[in-house]
Amino acid sequence: MLRRFQLRWRFGGFVGAVLLLALAAAGATYAYTRGGGEAAPVPAAQHTGEPVQLQTPTPTPTATATPTPEPRYPSLIDGVELTEAEFRQLAARFPIGVMIDNSALAAPQYGLSRAELVVEAFVEGGITRYLAFFWRNDASRLEPVRSARTPFLYWALEFDALYAHAGSAATGTVANAEAQIREWGIRDLDGLLPPAGPAFYRDPTRVAPYNLTTSTSALREAAARLGLASGFPTVEVWPFKADFEGTASAPLAGAIELSYRNQPVPWDLRQWQWDPVTNTYLRFYRGGPDVDALTGEQLRFKNVIVMYVPAYVADDRGHVLLEQFGEGRAQVFLDGRVVEGTWRKADRASRTRFYDRQGNEIRLNRGPIFIQMVAPDSFVRVYWRVTDLPPMPPYQQPAVAPDPATEPDHPSPTLEPETPTPSPTATVPPSPTSTPTVTPTPEPSPTATIPEPSPSPAGAGG
Repeated sequence: MLRRFQLRWRFGGFVGAVLLLALAAAGATYAYTRGGGEAAPVPAAQHTGEPVQLQTPTPTPTATATPTPEPRYPSLIDGVELTEAEFRQLAARFPIGVMIDNSALAAPQYGLSRAELVVEAFVEGGITRYLAFFWRNDASRLEPVRSARTPFLYWALEFDALYAHAGSAATGTVANAEAQIREWGIRDLDGLLPPAGPAFYRDPTRVAPYNLTTSTSALREAAARLGLASGFPTVEVWPFKADFEGTASAPLAGAIELSYRNQPVPWDLRQWQWDPVTNTYLRFYRGGPDVDALTGEQLRFKNVIVMYVPAYVADDRGHVLLEQFGEGRAQVFLDGRVVEGTWRKADRASRTRFYDRQGNEIRLNRGPIFIQMVAPDSFVRVYWRVTDLPPMPPYQQPAVAPDPATEPDHPSPTLEPETPTPSPTATVPPSPTSTPTVTPTPEPSPTATIPEPSPSPAGAGG
């Protein structure tokens, strides 16, 4: 009889099990005779004290589909991962490169914290200039926009970028950026010429030429109107990685001091301090935190790259050119460490790439990048820890030399939108009375790594 119920369990499942338990609880079972009539009593089952083994059903596994990870796509400039929808929305957008002034009267700048890549390099008179790139990010205000220089044109070509500037060096020499923009087919947005002029305006709280202002949205509208943004950009993306991946064996580099001079001149000194919480390098400049006047945020970047590039003065107006083809020393700072290596660029059409000492291309962290293109004899000092870094010296404004670029007070045609609200920090610094004295080079920290400089051509630093 027990076997009969076991068979019913196999075929009846849960109903059979319930029936079996109910009959057992009653203490007896009844069977009906084949011919009908009254049921004959059947003796109750004898209990032996051993547990009755009931067979339980084996559950049938439910087939579940393994979810396919959503594909991710690297941003064209800084490698930040985007969803397919995000990438499709941006795919036809061309990067924008904007020339931003860095002379004494240019501070504070607007919009640099929104950039995905900033390149800083010599121009003339011992000063530098920035080229800020935007693709996935936008900036509602970019100021002050300044004139084009040849070394930055190579970067604009690498990113197939719309190139925003205010005039150009027109020298008749190898530093003739004005002619090179035309000859090299750069997507030109010159704020001083009528086609793109409406995308720019003058900030009335500053003096010209340190007050030309624009935005990424205005530049994109101008590019569309001029037919410069049709099709898709062609960009070879750098290799990227997750934070802290593959850098554990690299030397520590918690802080950096850098000057484009061959010694740490106070008005030209920059410091980078690694923040382990965000895994970014914070920028300090002109005596304190380097703050974006647009966002009020201190500039911070996931990657800081120092490129050592020979430089020379190309003409009697002091325009500086850099020897950007070939290769040279590079230091890539990321994850609180430094990867020593080499930069390489074969020709105008190729990408600048970075390789470690074993010849492997260096993978950057996904996120904003700052490139410092310095001379081989520029002052660069690396510290293991932020606590090893000497205090930032007070800022001493240099004597302001006449600006070599001739720029009118207003772009042509003039188009000024609503007057911007003056920023409490957007004031013109007072004119200096003397040239600051150079402070002596401090003794190196025991933890510092000092590069071995090679001499640069005369006049490279200005």
